[in-house]
Amino acid sequence: MVSRRLLRIKILKEVYSFLTAQNTSCEAANKTLSYSIRKTYDLYHLLMQLVVEISDYAVQQIELGKQKNFPTPQELNPNTKFIDNEFIALLRSNLPLKRYCEKQRLTWGANPEVVKKLLASLYAAEFFRQYMDDPVRSFVEDKYLVIQLYCDLLEDFEPLLVALEDQNIYWVDDVEFVISQIIKTFRQFRQGQEAETPLPPLFSKQDDEIFAERVLSRALTNSAAYRNLIDKHTKNWDVERVAFMDTVIMVTAMAELMEFPDIPINVSLNEYIEIAKYYSTPNSSVFINGVLDRIVDELKQEKMLTKEG
Repeated sequence: MVSRRLLRIKILKEVYSFLTAQNTSCEAANKTLSYSIRKTYDLYHLLMQLVVEISDYAVQQIELGKQKNFPTPQELNPNTKFIDNEFIALLRSNLPLKRYCEKQRLTWGANPEVVKKLLASLYAAEFFRQYMDDPVRSFVEDKYLVIQLYCDLLEDFEPLLVALEDQNIYWVDDVEFVISQIIKTFRQFRQGQEAETPLPPLFSKQDDEIFAERVLSRALTNSAAYRNLIDKHTKNWDVERVAFMDTVIMVTAMAELMEFPDIPINVSLNEYIEIAKYYSTPNSSVFINGVLDRIVDELKQEKMLTKEG
Protein backbone atom coordinates (compact mmCIF):
# COMPACT_ATOMS: atom_id res chain seq x y z
CA MET A 1 0.00 0.00 0.00
CA VAL A 2 2.71 2.51 0.93
CA SER A 3 5.00 3.39 -1.96
CA ARG A 4 8.77 3.78 -2.00
CA ARG A 5 8.22 7.48 -2.78
CA LEU A 6 6.21 7.93 0.42
CA LEU A 7 8.80 5.98 2.42
CA ARG A 8 11.57 8.23 1.09
CA ILE A 9 9.60 11.33 2.13
CA LYS A 10 9.05 9.95 5.61
CA ILE A 11 12.74 9.04 5.91
CA LEU A 12 13.63 12.55 4.77
CA LYS A 13 11.53 14.08 7.53
CA GLU A 14 13.24 11.95 10.16
CA VAL A 15 16.68 12.91 8.84
CA TYR A 16 15.64 16.56 9.02
CA SER A 17 14.49 16.13 12.63
CA PHE A 18 17.74 14.39 13.54
CA LEU A 19 19.98 17.00 11.94
CA THR A 20 18.07 19.81 13.65
CA ALA A 21 18.34 17.96 16.99
CA GLN A 22 14.61 17.32 17.27
CA ASN A 23 15.34 13.58 17.44
CA THR A 24 18.30 12.94 19.71
CA SER A 25 19.06 9.32 18.79
CA CYS A 26 18.92 6.88 15.90
CA GLU A 27 16.66 4.63 17.96
CA ALA A 28 14.15 7.42 18.53
CA ALA A 29 14.17 8.31 14.83
CA ASN A 30 13.55 4.70 13.82
CA LYS A 31 10.65 4.42 16.25
CA THR A 32 9.12 7.63 14.93
CA LEU A 33 9.51 6.45 11.34
CA SER A 34 7.84 3.12 12.07
CA TYR A 35 5.00 4.86 13.90
CA SER A 36 4.48 7.34 11.06
CA ILE A 37 4.30 4.55 8.46
CA ARG A 38 1.78 2.56 10.45
CA LYS A 39 -0.38 5.62 11.09
CA THR A 40 -0.59 6.05 7.31
CA TYR A 41 -2.19 2.60 7.17
CA ASP A 42 -4.61 3.66 9.91
CA LEU A 43 -5.57 6.69 7.85
CA TYR A 44 -6.12 4.48 4.80
CA HIS A 45 -8.73 2.43 6.69
CA LEU A 46 -10.29 5.42 8.46
CA LEU A 47 -10.85 7.35 5.23
CA MET A 48 -12.11 4.25 3.45
CA GLN A 49 -14.71 3.85 6.18
CA LEU A 50 -15.80 7.47 5.81
CA VAL A 51 -18.18 6.97 2.88
CA VAL A 52 -19.97 4.25 4.88
CA GLU A 53 -20.41 6.74 7.73
CA ILE A 54 -21.78 9.32 5.31
CA SER A 55 -24.28 6.83 3.94
CA ASP A 56 -25.35 5.77 7.44
CA TYR A 57 -25.91 9.40 8.38
CA ALA A 58 -28.00 9.91 5.23
CA VAL A 59 -30.18 6.98 6.33
CA GLN A 60 -30.68 8.60 9.73
CA GLN A 61 -31.71 11.89 8.13
CA ILE A 62 -34.25 10.15 5.91
CA GLU A 63 -35.76 8.36 8.91
CA LEU A 64 -35.95 11.62 10.87
CA GLY A 65 -37.72 13.27 7.96
CA LYS A 66 -40.37 10.55 7.88
CA GLN A 67 -40.98 10.91 11.63
CA LYS A 68 -41.82 14.61 11.48
CA ASN A 69 -45.32 15.65 12.46
CA PHE A 70 -45.88 17.15 9.04
CA PRO A 71 -43.39 15.56 6.63
CA THR A 72 -43.22 16.86 3.07
CA PRO A 73 -44.04 14.58 0.14
CA GLN A 74 -40.32 14.39 -0.59
CA GLU A 75 -39.61 13.34 3.01
CA LEU A 76 -42.30 10.67 2.84
CA ASN A 77 -41.03 9.32 -0.48
CA PRO A 78 -37.30 10.11 -0.58
CA ASN A 79 -34.93 9.20 -3.36
CA THR A 80 -33.02 6.28 -1.84
CA LYS A 81 -30.53 5.75 -4.66
CA PHE A 82 -27.57 6.93 -2.56
CA ILE A 83 -28.39 4.99 0.60
CA ASP A 84 -29.01 1.90 -1.56
CA ASN A 85 -25.64 2.32 -3.30
CA GLU A 86 -24.36 -1.21 -4.00
CA PHE A 87 -20.72 -0.27 -3.82
CA ILE A 88 -21.09 1.30 -0.36
CA ALA A 89 -22.95 -1.83 0.76
CA LEU A 90 -20.04 -3.92 -0.49
CA LEU A 91 -17.61 -1.73 1.43
CA ARG A 92 -19.76 -1.90 4.55
CA SER A 93 -19.67 -5.68 4.45
CA ASN A 94 -15.89 -5.93 3.98
CA LEU A 95 -14.69 -7.80 7.05
CA PRO A 96 -10.97 -6.95 6.85
CA LEU A 97 -11.89 -3.24 6.87
CA LYS A 98 -14.31 -3.71 9.75
CA ARG A 99 -11.90 -5.79 11.83
CA TYR A 100 -8.97 -3.41 11.32
CA CYS A 101 -11.03 -0.35 12.31
CA GLU A 102 -12.31 -2.14 15.40
CA LYS A 103 -8.85 -3.34 16.41
CA GLN A 104 -7.26 0.10 15.99
CA ARG A 105 -10.33 1.88 17.37
CA LEU A 106 -10.72 3.94 14.22
CA THR A 107 -14.05 5.72 14.19
CA TRP A 108 -15.74 8.93 13.13
CA GLY A 109 -17.84 8.97 16.30
CA ALA A 110 -15.90 11.92 17.73
CA ASN A 111 -16.28 13.92 14.51
CA PRO A 112 -19.98 13.86 13.57
CA GLU A 113 -19.74 17.39 12.14
CA VAL A 114 -17.26 16.20 9.51
CA VAL A 115 -19.70 13.52 8.35
CA LYS A 116 -22.60 15.97 8.42
CA LYS A 117 -20.76 18.67 6.45
CA LEU A 118 -19.44 16.18 3.92
CA LEU A 119 -22.96 14.89 3.27
CA ALA A 120 -24.15 18.48 2.76
CA SER A 121 -21.30 19.13 0.33
CA LEU A 122 -22.12 15.91 -1.49
CA TYR A 123 -25.77 16.91 -1.83
CA ALA A 124 -24.66 20.24 -3.32
CA ALA A 125 -22.28 18.67 -5.85
CA GLU A 126 -23.37 18.65 -9.49
CA PHE A 127 -22.07 15.11 -10.05
CA PHE A 128 -24.24 13.91 -7.15
CA ARG A 129 -27.38 15.59 -8.49
CA GLN A 130 -26.78 13.98 -11.88
CA TYR A 131 -26.33 10.61 -10.21
CA MET A 132 -29.54 10.94 -8.20
CA ASP A 133 -31.57 12.15 -11.20
CA ASP A 134 -30.45 9.26 -13.39
CA PRO A 135 -33.08 6.47 -13.14
CA VAL A 136 -30.51 3.87 -14.13
CA ARG A 137 -29.02 1.92 -11.23
CA SER A 138 -25.87 -0.14 -11.64
CA PHE A 139 -22.87 -1.24 -9.61
CA VAL A 140 -20.53 0.55 -12.02
CA GLU A 141 -22.40 3.84 -11.59
CA ASP A 142 -22.51 3.39 -7.81
CA LYS A 143 -18.76 2.78 -7.67
CA TYR A 144 -18.03 5.76 -9.89
CA LEU A 145 -20.04 8.05 -7.58
CA VAL A 146 -17.93 7.01 -4.59
CA ILE A 147 -14.71 7.51 -6.54
CA GLN A 148 -15.91 11.00 -7.53
CA LEU A 149 -16.60 11.76 -3.87
CA TYR A 150 -13.01 10.91 -2.94
CA CYS A 151 -11.51 12.64 -5.99
CA ASP A 152 -13.50 15.88 -5.87
CA LEU A 153 -14.44 16.52 -2.24
CA LEU A 154 -12.12 14.93 0.29
CA GLU A 155 -8.58 16.11 -0.40
CA ASP A 156 -9.20 19.83 0.18
CA PHE A 157 -12.17 19.58 2.55
CA GLU A 158 -11.07 21.87 5.37
CA PRO A 159 -13.22 20.43 8.22
CA LEU A 160 -11.85 16.98 7.41
CA LEU A 161 -8.23 18.18 7.38
CA VAL A 162 -8.69 19.98 10.70
CA ALA A 163 -10.22 16.88 12.29
CA LEU A 164 -7.41 14.66 11.01
CA GLU A 165 -4.71 17.04 12.23
CA ASP A 166 -6.33 17.08 15.67
CA GLN A 167 -6.16 13.28 15.80
CA ASN A 168 -2.64 12.78 14.47
CA ILE A 169 0.04 15.21 13.30
CA TYR A 170 1.19 12.88 10.52
CA TRP A 171 -2.16 12.47 8.80
CA VAL A 172 -2.61 15.77 6.98
CA ASP A 173 0.61 15.29 5.02
CA ASP A 174 -0.53 11.82 3.97
CA VAL A 175 -4.08 12.63 2.86
CA GLU A 176 -3.34 13.09 -0.85
CA PHE A 177 -1.37 9.85 -1.10
CA VAL A 178 -3.86 7.85 0.96
CA ILE A 179 -6.82 9.03 -1.12
CA SER A 180 -5.00 7.98 -4.29
CA GLN A 181 -4.43 4.52 -2.79
CA ILE A 182 -8.05 4.23 -1.70
CA ILE A 183 -9.21 5.04 -5.22
CA LYS A 184 -6.89 2.35 -6.60
CA THR A 185 -8.41 -0.11 -4.13
CA PHE A 186 -11.95 0.91 -5.06
CA ARG A 187 -11.24 0.35 -8.75
CA GLN A 188 -10.30 -3.25 -7.96
CA PHE A 189 -13.55 -4.01 -6.12
CA ARG A 190 -15.93 -6.25 -8.06
CA GLN A 191 -19.66 -6.74 -7.73
CA GLY A 192 -20.53 -9.71 -5.55
CA GLN A 193 -17.02 -10.17 -4.14
CA GLU A 194 -16.66 -12.03 -0.87
CA ALA A 195 -16.86 -10.21 2.46
CA GLU A 196 -13.42 -11.60 3.29
CA THR A 197 -11.82 -9.99 0.22
CA PRO A 198 -8.50 -8.68 1.61
CA LEU A 199 -7.33 -5.09 1.37
CA PRO A 200 -3.78 -4.27 0.23
CA PRO A 201 -1.12 -4.89 2.91
CA LEU A 202 0.81 -2.04 4.51
CA PHE A 203 3.96 -2.75 2.49
CA SER A 204 3.63 -3.37 -1.24
CA LYS A 205 6.90 -5.35 -1.22
CA GLN A 206 8.22 -7.53 1.57
CA ASP A 207 11.52 -5.67 1.75
CA ASP A 208 10.02 -2.15 1.88
CA GLU A 209 10.14 -2.00 5.67
CA ILE A 210 13.80 -3.10 5.65
CA PHE A 211 14.49 -0.52 2.94
CA ALA A 212 13.13 2.29 5.12
CA GLU A 213 15.00 1.18 8.23
CA ARG A 214 18.33 0.77 6.45
CA VAL A 215 18.23 4.07 4.55
CA LEU A 216 17.37 5.99 7.71
CA SER A 217 20.00 4.25 9.82
CA ARG A 218 22.73 4.84 7.24
CA ALA A 219 21.73 8.48 6.75
CA LEU A 220 21.89 9.20 10.48
CA THR A 221 25.06 7.21 11.16
CA ASN A 222 26.99 8.74 8.25
CA SER A 223 25.41 12.19 8.15
CA ALA A 224 28.63 13.98 9.14
CA ALA A 225 30.69 12.27 6.43
CA TYR A 226 28.02 12.89 3.81
CA ARG A 227 27.77 16.57 4.75
CA ASN A 228 31.53 16.94 4.44
CA LEU A 229 31.33 15.48 0.96
CA ILE A 230 28.50 17.81 0.08
CA ASP A 231 30.49 20.79 1.40
CA LYS A 232 33.42 19.75 -0.76
CA HIS A 233 31.30 19.86 -3.90
CA THR A 234 29.54 23.11 -3.01
CA LYS A 235 32.61 25.09 -1.97
CA ASN A 236 32.07 27.60 -4.79
CA TRP A 237 28.55 28.29 -3.51
CA ASP A 238 27.56 30.80 -0.89
CA VAL A 239 26.84 28.51 2.07
CA GLU A 240 24.11 30.86 3.26
CA ARG A 241 22.27 30.36 -0.03
CA VAL A 242 22.23 26.57 0.12
CA ALA A 243 18.85 25.57 1.54
CA PHE A 244 19.17 23.29 4.55
CA MET A 245 16.51 20.99 3.09
CA ASP A 246 18.74 20.54 0.03
CA THR A 247 21.45 19.18 2.31
CA VAL A 248 18.96 16.88 4.04
CA ILE A 249 17.76 15.54 0.69
CA MET A 250 21.32 14.92 -0.50
CA VAL A 251 22.30 13.17 2.74
CA THR A 252 19.30 10.86 2.41
CA ALA A 253 19.95 10.22 -1.27
CA MET A 254 23.59 9.33 -0.57
CA ALA A 255 22.52 6.90 2.15
CA GLU A 256 20.30 5.07 -0.35
CA LEU A 257 22.99 5.10 -3.03
CA MET A 258 25.56 3.59 -0.67
CA GLU A 259 23.27 1.13 1.12
CA PHE A 260 21.51 -0.54 -1.80
CA PRO A 261 23.74 -1.77 -4.64
CA ASP A 262 20.72 -3.32 -6.34
CA ILE A 263 18.91 0.01 -6.83
CA PRO A 264 20.20 1.76 -10.00
CA ILE A 265 21.83 5.14 -9.45
CA ASN A 266 19.46 6.94 -11.80
CA VAL A 267 16.43 5.54 -9.95
CA SER A 268 17.60 6.89 -6.59
CA LEU A 269 18.70 10.25 -8.02
CA ASN A 270 15.46 10.78 -9.96
CA GLU A 271 13.38 10.02 -6.87
CA TYR A 272 15.13 12.59 -4.68
CA ILE A 273 15.22 15.19 -7.43
CA GLU A 274 11.46 14.84 -7.78
CA ILE A 275 10.98 15.07 -4.02
CA ALA A 276 13.07 18.27 -3.99
CA LYS A 277 10.55 19.92 -6.33
CA TYR A 278 7.91 19.68 -3.60
CA TYR A 279 9.92 19.98 -0.40
CA SER A 280 12.60 22.57 -1.14
CA THR A 281 13.15 25.71 -3.23
CA PRO A 282 12.21 26.16 -6.92
CA ASN A 283 15.86 25.82 -7.97
CA SER A 284 16.71 22.94 -5.64
CA SER A 285 16.11 20.06 -8.04
CA VAL A 286 18.66 21.39 -10.55
CA PHE A 287 21.17 22.21 -7.81
CA ILE A 288 20.80 18.81 -6.10
CA ASN A 289 21.09 17.02 -9.43
CA GLY A 290 24.38 18.76 -10.21
CA VAL A 291 25.94 18.20 -6.79
CA LEU A 292 24.92 14.55 -6.56
CA ASP A 293 26.23 13.88 -10.07
CA ARG A 294 29.66 15.17 -9.04
CA ILE A 295 29.60 13.19 -5.79
CA VAL A 296 28.61 9.99 -7.61
CA ASP A 297 31.45 10.47 -10.11
CA GLU A 298 33.97 10.87 -7.29
CA LEU A 299 32.68 7.85 -5.38
CA LYS A 300 32.84 5.72 -8.52
CA GLN A 301 36.42 6.79 -9.25
CA GLU A 302 37.44 5.91 -5.69
CA LYS A 303 35.64 2.53 -5.94
CA MET A 304 33.42 3.51 -3.02
CA LEU A 305 30.19 3.19 -4.97
CA THR A 306 29.41 0.05 -6.91
CA LYS A 307 26.14 -1.19 -8.33
CA GLU A 308 25.04 -4.65 -9.34
CA GLY A 309 24.51 -5.43 -13.01
